[in-house]
Formats: sequence, structure tokens, C-alpha cells
Amino acid sequence: MNIIFKLLLHVFLGAIVLTALVCCRPQSDACERMDMAEEVMNSRPDSAFSILNSIQTGSLDGKKERARYALLKSMSLDKIFVDTTEFDVLQPAIDYYLKKGSADDRLRTYYYQGRIYQNRGENDSAMYSFLKGREFFSQAKDTMTIANLMVAQAAIQYRIYKFDDYIRNNIDAADLYGKAGRQEYEISCLANAMDGCVINGDKSRADSILDLIKVKIAEHSGLAETVTPYFLSYLLKFGDMEDVKTLLSLYSSEDSIDDLDKIDLATAYYQIGDQAASKRVIESIGTNSDARNSLKYISIKPGILEKNGDFAGALDAYKDFSATIDSIHMEMMSHELLFAQKKHEMEKSNLTEIHKRDRRVWIMVFVVFITMVAAIITYNLYKLSRTKRRLAEKEKYSLQQANEKLELAHKNTLLAKEAAEAERDRKSLESENLKMRIEQLEKESMHLKEVIDESKDLEKPLQDILKTRMEMLNTLLAAEISKNDKYTKSYNKWKDELIKDKDEFMKSTRLAFKGLYPKFIDYLESHELTEAEINYLCLYAIGLRGTEVGEYINIKRHYHISSDIRKKLGIDEHETNIGIYVRKLMKTL
Repeated sequence: MNIIFKLLLHVFLGAIVLTALVCCRPQSDACERMDMAEEVMNSRPDSAFSILNSIQTGSLDGKKERARYALLKSMSLDKIFVDTTEFDVLQPAIDYYLKKGSADDRLRTYYYQGRIYQNRGENDSAMYSFLKGREFFSQAKDTMTIANLMVAQAAIQYRIYKFDDYIRNNIDAADLYGKAGRQEYEISCLANAMDGCVINGDKSRADSILDLIKVKIAEHSGLAETVTPYFLSYLLKFGDMEDVKTLLSLYSSEDSIDDLDKIDLATAYYQIGDQAASKRVIESIGTNSDARNSLKYISIKPGILEKNGDFAGALDAYKDFSATIDSIHMEMMSHELLFAQKKHEMEKSNLTEIHKRDRRVWIMVFVVFITMVAAIITYNLYKLSRTKRRLAEKEKYSLQQANEKLELAHKNTLLAKEAAEAERDRKSLESENLKMRIEQLEKESMHLKEVIDESKDLEKPLQDILKTRMEMLNTLLAAEISKNDKYTKSYNKWKDELIKDKDEFMKSTRLAFKGLYPKFIDYLESHELTEAEINYLCLYAIGLRGTEVGEYINIKRHYHISSDIRKKLGIDEHETNIGIYVRKLMKTL
């Protein structure tokens, strides 16, 4: 980020330095001379032309400088009345200013382009250039060029008989000339506008303009002669014969007026009846003069010749008039000049449509851009929201896991506590059971000892069995109390040796019970049970169950033995458990 910032800073500083160098660069000699020429262009155009001619075109630097020189040179030529018909001088300005120039530059370029076309007689192209120039009227500040363009445009409009436009352009130009202090041009434009009103037969408007002209002439009496021919035209249309005669008396010489004014003068003589004078004036117009092609000339000539008795000439003049009228109509119908404005309007309309289309495109681009930005923002907000939600869910999940771990740890603690308590209870129960077992063994041991001590008269085999049982019981008691493997091994050894011989074990058990519970054995013998059957019952007496007894003695007739014993003892075969019966009997006897 710092690298990008430094790069932008260097570019910015470089641009400032470059701008400073360009702005501070000394102005060239050609630029200084062009500044001088432009300053005196309107007041002394011949001096401007001389200054521009002194500039070496090879010293001009760049397209912009060459374009400025070309435009100033064309302006000076026009102002010193050099009607050029070539574009070689103006072309650099056309190439540069029509694309990159300011409003004033484009206005001037289009005006002088039109003037060249006008000098070449290409009025349609001239009109098109003037129409393009008018597009910059609202932005340009060069009011003199604006007025000049209107006058040049009006000259073409006069030739194609568009007198309303001709009048309007001259009135607007007169206003601009008046504000610029160029009264000679102002009065000339007002006179042209009045002449257009005369041609249109609009006396009211012509009178208004005439009154304004009289005011201007009163302020500038030296300009009165410039409007005299227009007064004659006005009087010929709207005045009486006396006014015409009065005005004709002001003409000192026919040589002092131009050919167009001679047409009005000949018309005046024709109307007052001085046919010879009218013929003399009309014939004084040069054969190569443009006035002979004007509608005024060809319309008045047949009448003048007829009044002077030249009927053949009048007929030829009338034919020329008809042919000229037809030619004018054909030219008006076929010439592109009448379509120049329509063409320009179509181009403007097309440009307007293009601008509208571009505007719609830009609006669409803007809408798409805004939509994309909104979509990006929405997507980023969605991603941010989703990320936050995921983080929240993750935190929630982590918290939940932590809580679950805490709960699990708590449960494990409780379980451990419960397990500890259960283990403690189990150990306590084992301790209690052990205590009870020890007490029981101690009681059995004491009982067995008492039996041994009191039974001195017992047979020696029975005494040995009881003593062996006594030692085994004491060993088992020591093992239970001490949990010492020494006693456990000794006890297990005796036990294994004792029960290994089944018959001997069962016999010794019967003899042991005979010594311990003699009444129990006597009861069994009284019911005529055999020694084998008594041995069988003694297995129940020591706590074995029926299946265990059967597995130990491994006799297939196990159940038959049990059935025979039940019959001898009068025990119900199905309801009474023989083991329970035997142990109960042993305790009660």
C-alpha cells in the first residue's frame, strides 16, 4: 500500500513539474506576432495581414499553433476583401479546431469555411457551414463573427427568395453591430431588412424599420447616402410619384451608384414616365454584371423596352424573363441549397437521438453499475452476515461443547462419586459379609471345638475327621481374616485332597455330621436310609443344590436316589426341596 501511495505521489509531483515547465516556457516569437495581429484584426485588418505575413510558417510549433495562424490569416484576407476560393490557408484550422477548438474557434472556422464556399459559388455547402456555425452562438463570445455569419447567411437567403429569414438575420445582425459600435454595418443591415419587407409587401414592418433608420442617420449623418437606394425602393413600392421625383433629384450622377441601385433608379424613371431615362440607366449596367441576373432586372427590362418602342427587344427580354423564372424555379427545386437547413436539422435530430441514445446507454450503464455495486455490497453483506452467523454458531457450538464437557465432567464427577460411594458401599458390604462370615466360621469353629472337647468317647476315626475339619476351618478362618495367600494355599490343598476321593469325602462328611449332629444322623438311620443315601443327603446338608450334587457324584441314578429318599422320609416329591428339607431338619434336631 505504501509503494502504491509513493508511486502516485511521484506521478502527481511529476505532473505538477511538467505543467509548471509548460506554463513557464517563454512564448515564441510567432505567438507574440499572432497576438498582435489578433489585437488589431477588426480595427486595422491590413496591418494584421502584414504581421501575419511576416511570420515564418516553418517556425510554427504543433497543430494548435498552425491552426491559430491559419484562422487568423483567413480572417485577415476576408476583412481586406480578398475573396479566396481555396482551402489551403484555412485547412489546418478546419482539421484542428472543428475537433478540439473552443466555441469561438469553431464558430470562426465554420464561418470562414462558409465564406470560401460562398466565393466559389457553392452556396449549398456555404449554407451548411453557416448552419453548423450557428450551433455555437449561445457559447461563443465573438459577437462580430456571429453578426458576419448572419449577414453572409442572409445573402444566400436573398438569392433563394427566403425573405423572412433574410429579414430576421439582418435585424439580429444589426442589433449586434449596434452594440459593438459598428453603426455603418448596423444601418446597412437595417436597410437590407427594410428592402426585404418591401419585397414582401410588408409596409407596416418596413415603416418601423425606416423610422429606426432615420433615427440612426440623424445620429450619423455621414451614412445617409448608403440608404438612399433603399429609400427609392421603398418609395417605388409604397410612395407616390412626387416622392419619387423628389428622391430622383438627389441623384447627382448615375456613375456614383452601383448596378443593383441602377435597377431601382431605372424603375423609378419608368414609373414617372421618363422612358428614355429608364432605358439609358438600365442599359448602363455592364454586360458582365451580376445585377443582370437579378429578378428585378429581368422583370423590369421588358416593360422599359416596350415603352421605348423596342418591341422585338421587349419580346426577347420577356422570353428571357420567363426562362429565368423557370430556371429559378428549377434551381430552387433541384438545388441542394433549399435542403441544407433540412439536412442540418436532420443531423441535429440525429445527434439529438444519438445523445438520447447515449444518455439511455449511460443511464443503463449507470443502472447496471449501481446494480452491480448493490449486488456486490449485498453479496459482501451476505457473506459478512453468514460469516458472523457461522462465527456465532461456532461460538455457540464451542460454548455448547464447553457446557457439555462441563456437564460431562460434572456427570463423570458424580459418577465417580457414585462409583466411589458404590465401591465404598461394596467394600462396606464385603466387610460386613466378611465379618458375618468370620463370625459364622468362628461360631462353627467353637461349636466344633466344643464337640471335640465334650466327645472324649468318640471313636478315634471320628475324632480325626473332626480335628481335620477343625484345622481346615481354622485355616479358612485365618485366610478370611488375613487374606494371606499362605493360609489360602493350605486350605485349598486340604480341600482338593479331601474332595478328590468322592466316596471318602462323602463318608468323612457323614461321620463329621454324626459327630456334630448325631440326632440328625440317628433320624436318617431310623428311617432306614442306607449309608450311601445318608452320604448323599450330607452333600445337601453342606449347602449343595441338586444339580451340583448330581455333577459331583456323577451317578445316572441320581434322581432315583432322591426319589427313594423322599419315599423313606415321607417327603412330597414335587413340593418340597430336599436340600431345604435336610438343612431345616438338621437345625431342628
